[in-house]
Amino acid sequence: MNYDIDVREHGRTPLPTAVVDATPTEFWKSVDCEVTKNSGDDRWILKAGNSVGVARIRTPEGYVNLQVKPKLDTADAFFLADYAYEQRHEPLRLLDYDDVGLESAARDPTACLLVWHAHAIRRFAARWLRRDYQKTTRVLDGKVRGRILVNRYVSGHLAVGDAARIPCRIQERTQDTPNNRLLKAGLRFIATVSHDLPVPAARRAVLRQVSAALPLFAQVSDIRVSPSDIRALSTRGPQRHYATVLDATIALLRSQFMGDESSTTPTTSAFMWQMPILFQEAVRGILDAAPDLQLVNSKPGTASIHAADGTRRRTSKVDPDLVLRSSNGKTLLVDTKYKNALPSDHTSDDEDVTAVAERHRIRISRSDIYQVVAYRQHETWPSSKAALLYPLVLADGDELPAPMQVRGFGDEVLVLFIDIGRRASTNLPAFLSVLRGLADQQTMTLTA
Repeated sequence: MNYDIDVREHGRTPLPTAVVDATPTEFWKSVDCEVTKNSGDDRWILKAGNSVGVARIRTPEGYVNLQVKPKLDTADAFFLADYAYEQRHEPLRLLDYDDVGLESAARDPTACLLVWHAHAIRRFAARWLRRDYQKTTRVLDGKVRGRILVNRYVSGHLAVGDAARIPCRIQERTQDTPNNRLLKAGLRFIATVSHDLPVPAARRAVLRQVSAALPLFAQVSDIRVSPSDIRALSTRGPQRHYATVLDATIALLRSQFMGDESSTTPTTSAFMWQMPILFQEAVRGILDAAPDLQLVNSKPGTASIHAADGTRRRTSKVDPDLVLRSSNGKTLLVDTKYKNALPSDHTSDDEDVTAVAERHRIRISRSDIYQVVAYRQHETWPSSKAALLYPLVLADGDELPAPMQVRGFGDEVLVLFIDIGRRASTNLPAFLSVLRGLADQQTMTLTA
């Protein structure tokens, strides 16, 4: 039995009882999904969470393949992932659950996939890197091990008066095995491909993972992989643990993960993004990569609850996603909101839905406004302005909507937009232009 599950982020889909019975509960938890059944209902319902990606698990009944798509149709998660590396939070879920598989479609050599594979090789090597018996030829001084190569000894040593040096064919335990040589070649390939990544932070993240893994292969030779190296691999007996990581590395070396079509490798590791964090960190990375915007660290504010006698009972952080601070003390607080730009479940009279362009609407909920207004009132950012940032998926010919304003809470609350669809790279300059306009008005530099 092979069963495919296709669902959108926060979506629901029914599951057969046979699939639920055959799949461990830990798998659903690890991929941020819930499987429940209502009282009196024969059907099981899967509800997806915030994580988007693909996973595969081998059950006694066959493979169960899960694909969770972003709630924003055609959102480019790889575009976001490239910019999210080396920011404050890590959106990629590297799951520890055994027997989970990877399936991924990539437009380009993408940092997220390269980091995942380098991390997988490093994690495998730290636990399972094994020595094995390998046949080698050695010239020994005054002693014999294994089998003497008689013809070579007679012609190359006795004939020239070098009788003490004896060529032998021996078996010895070593880490320099075909399996380990291929894994090391995979790491070298990842390092080479990383130079094509467009974002410097992403390149650094990949090279950092490779540099951490390579010392584990210090006793392993470097090779240029050939068909004979593939044929020499072994996954039998004590080498059985290599099967998964070798399959994935071979597919990577053949560029199956780097092409325009979807590619699959079974029984490796799940590949899931937490989309709200991915969106927030991608925006931070975009601003970090902009040469004329300076990204610096800032300490979040705090709010505390006190008893009647003044004793502090509890303290919590007040931490807007981004803070634009001007040289004259003015600030703009930016809170990123990963919301569906054109939600299909809204009616035209929904009070939270606001038209932002001829073909686009955005849900600007009151809770979003209240949150950023509360940030603005905090003592850490006196007399500050506030802004909400929402993602959009724009089609060909669509322009990024101009900033909007919410009025009625003292100073207006700005509403900004960024494209995260297939044309995200093309529309990125328009978003940066909006921020530069705000910066020019108040001489702002970026603070995180």
